Amino acid sequence: MAVRASIDSNCIRRISTNPALLFATLLAAIGSCLAQDPEVRADPRLPEVVIQAKKQAADEQVTREVEKTLTNDPWIFADHVTITTENGVVRLEGIVGDTGEMFRIIRLCRKIPGARRVVNALEIMHNDPDGG
Repeated sequence: MAVRASIDSNCIRRISTNPALLFATLLAAIGSCLAQDPEVRADPRLPEVVIQAKKQAADEQVTREVEKTLTNDPWIFADHVTITTENGVVRLEGIVGDTGEMFRIIRLCRKIPGARRVVNALEIMHNDPDGG
């Protein structure tokens, strides 16, 4: 035991006089402590994450909300518009009277929660008797 104490005190004197040696010793001590601590070691396996979603129910809910919004709007005649939703993408098909009605329908559909994107497949029916 006495020999070990004398070696430790000699090492301490040399380390304290040389800053680079002090830094290297501290770095080695920290590295060996981290390597020996089992709690510090990273687990190579990631925890499994399982996500289950009811997309079909959410799509039906978005479709119902769009239909309700278009039906309740006094400026839109929604009887000739078909709404389908798949994975949050709302598709509008049918006939509208003019561009103002078409843009209003698209703007209202984009405000619906759950509608990620709105695909416009609406056709404009011109009622101009002159054909213009």
